[in-house]
Amino acid sequence: MKKTSLIVLLTMLSATAKAEEDPELLALHTWTAPEITVSGKKGDLLQNVTGKESAVLNPSQMSVYKVINMMPSISQQSVDPYGLADIVNYHESFRFRGVEATAGGAPGTTANVEGLPVTGRPGGGATIYDLENFENIAVYSGVMPANIGLGIGDVGGKIDMEIKRPEEKFGVTFKQSRGSDNFSRTYLRIDTGDLGGGLKAFASGSTSYAEKWKGYGASNRNNLMFGMTEQFSDKVKLEAFATYSKGNIHPYKALSYAEIRNLDSAYETDYGNNPAKYDYYGYNKNEFEDWMVMANLEVKTGEESKLNVKPYYWSDKGYYMETITLKDSNNNPYNRIRRWDIDHDLKGILAEYNTKLGKVDLDFGYLYHTQERPGPPTSWKNYSLNGNSLQFSNWAILSNSSSHELHEPFIEAKYRTGGWLLEGGVKYVNYTLPSILTYNTTGIGDVSYDDALATDPAIIAAKSAESTKTFSRLFPDVTITRSIGDNSSVHLAYGENYVTHVDIYPYFISQYATFSAHHITFQQLWDERKMEISRNIELGLKMNGSGWSIAPTIYYAMHNNKQAVLYDPDLGISYPMNNANAKGYGFELEAEYKPSRALKCYGSFSWNRFYFDQDIRSDAPGNPILAIKGNQVPDAPEFMAKGIVSYTIGEFTISPIVRYSSARYGDVQHQQKVDGATLFDLDLTWSKAMLGFRNVDCSLSFINLFDKKYVSLISTSDYKTLNSSYQPGAPFTVVASIALHY
Repeated sequence: MKKTSLIVLLTMLSATAKAEEDPELLALHTWTAPEITVSGKKGDLLQNVTGKESAVLNPSQMSVYKVINMMPSISQQSVDPYGLADIVNYHESFRFRGVEATAGGAPGTTANVEGLPVTGRPGGGATIYDLENFENIAVYSGVMPANIGLGIGDVGGKIDMEIKRPEEKFGVTFKQSRGSDNFSRTYLRIDTGDLGGGLKAFASGSTSYAEKWKGYGASNRNNLMFGMTEQFSDKVKLEAFATYSKGNIHPYKALSYAEIRNLDSAYETDYGNNPAKYDYYGYNKNEFEDWMVMANLEVKTGEESKLNVKPYYWSDKGYYMETITLKDSNNNPYNRIRRWDIDHDLKGILAEYNTKLGKVDLDFGYLYHTQERPGPPTSWKNYSLNGNSLQFSNWAILSNSSSHELHEPFIEAKYRTGGWLLEGGVKYVNYTLPSILTYNTTGIGDVSYDDALATDPAIIAAKSAESTKTFSRLFPDVTITRSIGDNSSVHLAYGENYVTHVDIYPYFISQYATFSAHHITFQQLWDERKMEISRNIELGLKMNGSGWSIAPTIYYAMHNNKQAVLYDPDLGISYPMNNANAKGYGFELEAEYKPSRALKCYGSFSWNRFYFDQDIRSDAPGNPILAIKGNQVPDAPEFMAKGIVSYTIGEFTISPIVRYSSARYGDVQHQQKVDGATLFDLDLTWSKAMLGFRNVDCSLSFINLFDKKYVSLISTSDYKTLNSSYQPGAPFTVVASIALHY
């Protein structure tokens, strides 16, 4: 590890230990904080774990996945302690109850903002938001209401981020952080307060930088955000928000199973600094520039009814560069550098009407969403090395720019009588995959995507899907909650979720010769795409007493049409198919204990089983049947336990954190085992109003306190017997901050 750079500055107080004892909040099992709230929502369950944890687990304050990783049944792995370069297969390493919601080329992400799907993938949209600008992050897994999880997919769960509105009074927040590996982050937010006429606004900016803790290269990201609210009258309010982000990221090198087994060596192995070699770090990077704008027009149409109209737009431009391994006609491997240029956007509008009919609360809504490719990719260019420079080799993919389209009306209702609460709804998903036209690239050189299309290349019909594919289906949910006395409740819930995978396209292009020999066109495979559907049922209990609460949950899930990279014996190749079935079940437990204002404890435990419900055929010689039925899917720990204790003495708070994850596997046959790991963090904070500031907050955070060596990211699919890759976990890291609130 590089020399640790430490400047003891300050950040905010650990509110888990400083929050006032509020009876209403205790009834919700809440830890409050001035900065951010993390909520676990399962039926009527609301558990808040908040405050300094968001900064301890994510010092860069830009990775929402790091913030929520204390919740039960959430597996989040990291190679970068700052969350800037946690990229594996173009998405984050993240699972709900063992389900990798973004696997298989699903072009949607698991995170919505204000209920809107304003981030896509692949691309640079995962970390474009400064989390200081958000006041609530709600986490849903399994069963969720019809008005939650809107967008292209919600199969495993959904995260919804709520923006922190402009303050009522003028205020300034300044935060400066420094840490190991030359980490530096500066954040500034200014709130105007009431400017008259009901107008309020805020503007914020941040710049973050960190060198890699091994190898060469660094990552930096610059973010800007603006928000305003205008209260025109008691009945009409307008809100608008805009975000800009630009990032330059050098990821860490993926390792083989043989390489990761020697952890001492894995913690030293990374991309090199010789431009004459394919593993040069300068050939493995990504750069993206993002814009997001959204608005909310709220009109109160009655005492208990209102209409919200939310238009949105997101633009993402940039590229990935990476070293890849191909095979020639004799099956011999050779390397190339691939550049994947990305220029896509998404836009849409959500209209939602809330009202009350008698004792029934109703929420009607309609989402229209359109999202440009990729994915699947629109262009790939390959380069070879000529001395110390890149030499254009060929276009691997050149296809048209087309869009996914989604129409999603929904209705959700709540009815309460006595000690009973009945919630239920349904959303109708009408989702159309984009058409894909593949062009002949013969004679097209190293030009831009637009210039390549300007040559008017011929369409290769066998590699194209000119006809679109549409999925239409109703997805219901229902939850019955029964109060037991004043302090307990039990709920039973059922709901159905969905996702559609689109990564068949690059598989087809790379193996076109085999498909063509069997007279199979891409249109045929596109028409065979199916929507993966999960059916979820859960039973949960919530109990609380004086200074304590506990919430156990059991669940069961069935996944139909699950995608897997399966072997086709008629073709002799493997490619993604939607004909697998999987099951999941498990147990979750959350608990908190507050014996005094000075001492607060939170813990979670989860047992998650997720496995294929069938054996599959291998692509090995002889095509044997692989007895994988019942095997846990790769990269899904079966057991997890997490806990935090916060103890306050005067203005000083100490918060130790522990996280345990059991063994995982890199393949579905369980031949590549990864040992479990227990990690410890420690946060020391100090906070006081002084020097004319509303508050001065101090923090010194130790991540991976005992410098544990372990395996973190695994790049694989739920069924993948070959070519899984691995990353070691972030080493011991120190971060210090100061935050001034005026």
